[in-house]
Amino acid sequence: MRRFARAWVSILVASIAIEVGAAAALQDPIVPEVPRPVPQAPDEPEAKPPTTVPVPDVHEAERTPAPKQNPTVVAIHVEGAHRYTDSQLVTALGQKVGDPLDFLTVDKGLDLLWHAFNVHGDVTAHEAEGGVELLLTVQEMNPDLEPRFVGNKEIDVEKLRKWSLLGEKGELFLYQAERVRHRLLEGYHKEGYAFAQVDVVKRGAVSGPVDPKELPDVIFEIREGPQVRVKDIVVHGSRTMPDTGMWWWKDGLKKLAQTELDGPWLFNWFGDKFVRETLDSDIVAMREVYRDRGYLDAVVALDHLQFSDDHTGVVVHVAVDEGQPYTVSSLHIKGIMQTPNQKLQDYDESDVDLIFPEADLLALCKMQSGVQFERTRLNSDSNKLRDYYGERGYLANASIGVDYFEFLDPELTFDPEAHTVGVTYKLVQGRKRYVREVLFRGGTHTRDRVMRREIDMLPGDLADLKKIREGLQHLFATRYFTDESPSSDHKNPQITLKPVEGDPSAIDVEYALQEGKDINVQLQGGIDSDNGLFGRIALLMHNFDIGDPPNSLWSTFGDLFDKEAFHGAGQELELELQPGTKVNSSLIRFLEPDIFRSQFNPWSLEVEWRRYGREENFYHEDRNDRRVRFGHQFTRKFSGFIGYTNADVRVTNLDSPLTGINDPTVPPLPDSIYQQEGTTNLSGITLDFTLRNVDQFLNPHSGSQYGWHSIFYDTALGGDYDFVKSTINGDWFWLTGDENGEEVQPGFHLGLNAGIADPYGHTDLVPYTERFFLGGSRTLRGFDRHGVGPNRFDNTLGGETALWGTFEYRYPLYSVTEPGTYRQKETFRLTLFSDAGVLSVDPWNIDPNEVRWTYGFGLGMVQPFPVSLNFGFPIKSGDGDKKQVFSFTILSLWF
Repeated sequence: MRRFARAWVSILVASIAIEVGAAAALQDPIVPEVPRPVPQAPDEPEAKPPTTVPVPDVHEAERTPAPKQNPTVVAIHVEGAHRYTDSQLVTALGQKVGDPLDFLTVDKGLDLLWHAFNVHGDVTAHEAEGGVELLLTVQEMNPDLEPRFVGNKEIDVEKLRKWSLLGEKGELFLYQAERVRHRLLEGYHKEGYAFAQVDVVKRGAVSGPVDPKELPDVIFEIREGPQVRVKDIVVHGSRTMPDTGMWWWKDGLKKLAQTELDGPWLFNWFGDKFVRETLDSDIVAMREVYRDRGYLDAVVALDHLQFSDDHTGVVVHVAVDEGQPYTVSSLHIKGIMQTPNQKLQDYDESDVDLIFPEADLLALCKMQSGVQFERTRLNSDSNKLRDYYGERGYLANASIGVDYFEFLDPELTFDPEAHTVGVTYKLVQGRKRYVREVLFRGGTHTRDRVMRREIDMLPGDLADLKKIREGLQHLFATRYFTDESPSSDHKNPQITLKPVEGDPSAIDVEYALQEGKDINVQLQGGIDSDNGLFGRIALLMHNFDIGDPPNSLWSTFGDLFDKEAFHGAGQELELELQPGTKVNSSLIRFLEPDIFRSQFNPWSLEVEWRRYGREENFYHEDRNDRRVRFGHQFTRKFSGFIGYTNADVRVTNLDSPLTGINDPTVPPLPDSIYQQEGTTNLSGITLDFTLRNVDQFLNPHSGSQYGWHSIFYDTALGGDYDFVKSTINGDWFWLTGDENGEEVQPGFHLGLNAGIADPYGHTDLVPYTERFFLGGSRTLRGFDRHGVGPNRFDNTLGGETALWGTFEYRYPLYSVTEPGTYRQKETFRLTLFSDAGVLSVDPWNIDPNEVRWTYGFGLGMVQPFPVSLNFGFPIKSGDGDKKQVFSFTILSLWF
């Protein structure tokens, strides 16, 4: 529209003159042309500005009556066309003969001619009988139908065409050549060719008629030069954050800035490609680290580039002038009310009273007077204050409409002389809100009650941000709405808060869900230092419905695939077959998590059958376990279970080597294994309690969890033994990184366990297979499985009392971003550990001299499939113990 605007006044005056017959009042009835500037290449001279259009006398126009409509176009003429026909160009212009002159249509037509036809057009209007005639003057840009690239060796023509954006046809208009040159240089520089040069050779006219003897031709002459690799990045002057360590254990300014350019290392022997744009970004990132650490006057700049003699390598030298850090002189918090300012398209701010006492809010903050001014403290305080308000109904979410909590940019008062800064946090506190309704979107085939039992909010409750988030975690933990396949693009559950029309104090909480796999078939193979080589075939249904069979036998597979059968009731069904070289097992398990449909504090029913066979050191064990148990969820974190268990245990192939035995009256194997030879029956009552308060169900990083698991075996229940076996365990997890830093952070794990197996009644010894054993990749790393004594000769006696524990430092080596989110997922991990444990052949008795103690490290892959490599070194061992420095577990997922 703007290109045609200069003709608006003159055309309007001409149309008025035609309407009222006052053409004689105008000396020149011709409407001036509408100029259209020709786009210029960077190396071409700028086009002359268009001729200024004389504007008729305003008072004369005011005396003329207002027009009823624009003049009619009676004809359109084309001038300057060569490659295109007149009709093609007029059609593209869009203005039709016989219609009133449409300025917007003409302007769009000129745009279309340029972008679609590479034709520069100008329109002028002339008075004619019955209206106006338009003259479309065109200047056609000339193309080279096959531009050439010469001199390239390392980069093929196909990639050069891609960089040039030439498309499949490959034609290039001469005026575009300079732009293409810049694109080629940009592409070469991104590939590390820092010395690349590109020259353009053009022949022929840029526009207008083409001389057959001199057709348009464009040649790009390329001198690639060597590809430059970064050999090192040396930072000078960084006293507070010097670069230390290597590989994953690097620390310092570059590590904190997460710079992209790096020199050679384990997985990149030649170093990164030298890209100047990336280097500039890295320097800015290093500068921001200093800003975030309170060094507000710090200067980080490129010092110089030290190229090798052949220019294939470069050492980057970066200079740092840190200056002095700023400390916080004072911290205040104030409430803010924002009023829209329509004129400035912004908000006016005014102070209001805080809803909560300032002292209570300041107690949450890390940014206190006297501490160094750091961005991490600011981010931490922002999150703490947001959560504090959010748990009291003042939500920080713009989707709920107006009056929401917002942490504004703080007021900072600097004192450059003293290097201090006064900080005032500004809070838009918003309005307290309540939940009108909890909605679910996407759980198409899952029963509504199944989803609602994971949510602890009811309509009318305070909109507690903590409870809203916990509901999301509970839905995620069910695994009904997740898909852990490595190649899956599944979206995990998300929260949306929606305002309620007519009630500003109410919101709807909507959980967006996408149902995962109904049937999870796993074909796995692996090898384990404890269990040998094994395979696994499993059918897992986490959202099973035993009361929803298929419509017919023939529709079974279709109904299962469409989630129309055996799906949606929140039950679990697990079928597993695991053959192996040392262990063979099979499992059938069914769980109904809410028998009475109570939704809150539900009762559960679990039925399980397991068959297990293993070749132990000096005997073979086969067992069939059957279990039924009822559970009750007292709270979200605390549950109890009571049930009945029955097992047939068959012990065969006792091996009794007599080598090294001085007294033939002493049996070489533990006494209790002889009593158990053959088949025995174990029947008992189970009683379990669990208290879990961790950040996530699998692979927790913070929090704690506790368990007490007991079995009371008794002959009155049909078994052959009377004894009690009870185990208490506790695990504590905590992170060492800043809570507002990376999502994947280093952390510690402390695990403590105690067990007692005490015979009573007619039983003198606890059966050997039911005793406690230590050693292997899961307990006391550094010893073989069941390799820890006390021993009889080289055979462990097992314990009726056991204490063991571990202390681990977990360091994430590598993490990836989860698809569709910004959430980081840990991939590789380094673990430093120390394990200790002790066994006693008697109940309620521990000999400190029998303690075993190890230390070591482990390397592991967390996902897409678990791999664990542990190296344990015993510090203290006993006679007959079986040591094993290296232990491992490798599990691969085939399907």
